[in-house]
Amino acid sequence: MRYLVTGSRGLLGSLFMERLGPLATGVDLPETDLAASPAGNAALVAASGAGTVINCAALTDVDYCETHGEEAFRIHAAAVEGLARAADRLVTFSTDHVFSGPSDAPFIEGCPVSPANVYAESKLAGEMLALENPSAIVVRTSWLFAGGRGLVPRLLAGMESGDRVRAVVDQTACVTYAPDLVEAVLAMLEDGFRGLVHAVNGGPATPFSIALEFAGTRAARPEPVRWSDLELAARRPVYSALATATRYVLPSREEAVGRWRKERKG
Repeated sequence: MRYLVTGSRGLLGSLFMERLGPLATGVDLPETDLAASPAGNAALVAASGAGTVINCAALTDVDYCETHGEEAFRIHAAAVEGLARAADRLVTFSTDHVFSGPSDAPFIEGCPVSPANVYAESKLAGEMLALENPSAIVVRTSWLFAGGRGLVPRLLAGMESGDRVRAVVDQTACVTYAPDLVEAVLAMLEDGFRGLVHAVNGGPATPFSIALEFAGTRAARPEPVRWSDLELAARRPVYSALATATRYVLPSREEAVGRWRKERKG
C-alpha cells in the first residue's frame, strides 16, 4: 500500500510522513495547491501511485477563515471533493468547531451539529463531500499538539518561563496528542473502517484549567481571559468536547500529556 499525504509539512502531516517512511509521498504548499482544480488533484493522486490519500492540508487560522471564507471553502471543501473523487481511499480531518455547545456531555458522532464559525462551516461541507466516497474516513479532532507545537506546548512554555500567560476560560474542548491520532488512523485503515469518527484524548478541559495544571506549586498563575475580551473575528464554541461511539478510543488527556512531557525531556 502506498500513501499520498497532503499538507505533509504541517504538524500532523509530518508525523504521518515519519511514521509511513518510504511508503508515503508528501505534497504541500507552495509546490502543490490543492485548491487549484479538481482535475489537478486527480492527476496528483494518479501520479503518486497511492491507494490511500491522507489529507492533512488545512487553513488552521480560524480568524483568517472568518474573513477569507471563499479560500476556506476552496481548501476544506472543493479540494476535499476532488481528492474524494480521485482516491480509492481518503482520510480527511475535520474539527470540533462543528459543535457550538452548550452541552453537559461530550458530543459523539451522531449528535446534531451547529457550526460555530466559517472555519467549521467549510470543514462540515468537506465532511459531506468526502463521505460521498464510500471508503472515506472523516476524523473530527481538536487542539492538536506534538513536540513544541500546539496549545499544550504553548501553555507549558509560558508557565515555565514565568511570562504572563493569558488562558481562555470560556471554551471547553479536548486536546489531541498527534502521535496518538496517527496510530488510531492507521488502525482504522488496517481494519477497513469507513465513515465518521471522533478522535481526541478524552478529558474535557479549558486552556485555563490546563495552564493551572502546569502551574503546580509555582507562584505564577495563568490569567483567565474570555474570547470576547480578545476581540477576534471568529466566534468560538462554548463547549465542543468530543467522544466516540466507535472502538477507536485514544488514551486520556492526563496520560497523553504525561507521556508527551516525558518524551520532551528525553
